[in-house]
Amino acid sequence: MKVKRSSKILKTAGFTLIELLVVIAIIAILAALLLPALAKAKQKATMAGCMSNFHQVNLALTMWLDDHADWLPPGQGSTTGLWNGQTVTYDQTSTGELVNYLTPYLAYPAPDATTRLAKVMLCPGYAANIQSATVNSLTVYFLSGMSSDVVTNLSLGFFPFGYPTALSYLPNPAPHKITEVASQAPLFSVWYIADLDSVATPGGWGTTAGVNMPAKPVHGSVRNFSYFDGHVATKKVNPAGGY
Repeated sequence: MKVKRSSKILKTAGFTLIELLVVIAIIAILAALLLPALAKAKQKATMAGCMSNFHQVNLALTMWLDDHADWLPPGQGSTTGLWNGQTVTYDQTSTGELVNYLTPYLAYPAPDATTRLAKVMLCPGYAANIQSATVNSLTVYFLSGMSSDVVTNLSLGFFPFGYPTALSYLPNPAPHKITEVASQAPLFSVWYIADLDSVATPGGWGTTAGVNMPAKPVHGSVRNFSYFDGHVATKKVNPAGGY
């Protein structure tokens, strides 16, 4: 007896257009839910990296003070001090940069004719939010030693690290001793380096100086600050500008 075989070929059913659109919509919704969380996690990671850099600078400054009779850089006998805007590179001419004096304590080569990158002075979030293709010679941190939020009205009455030139409100640009700072305000209340961005720069300083920096705070609603007592903390961003 012969068995008849069916000549019909079964066809595999595919997705309909409606089903594909539903899948795409679900993926889009999941992405919308996950991306902000991932972005926030990345922001937290860069903030932690920035704070780690600040801790290293704190330790280096403490060792400098121990070796220089409590004088802040550039040290005793200097008639001028450091710039408020600190850069990420240094060489033998960078006498206005904090990192120039801390190289022995940060395991960097001593300043010479070669321009070197000091990564400890560069916030990871800053590097990811600048328009320039290079970070060399960028102003990356604001250095002040303020216990108030107004640069030209310091409650200390002086810049602890001095300044490269005399100013109308700062006739003595020489650096000071850390004990002088402590006599004016508790060291835990006086910060000396802070994250820098276009919102923070007093009076549009970053724009007028032609400094390429992030347009807004790189850590979201806060900035990192390093204090003279050695601790690192965050402060909420003032949307109106300044610190």
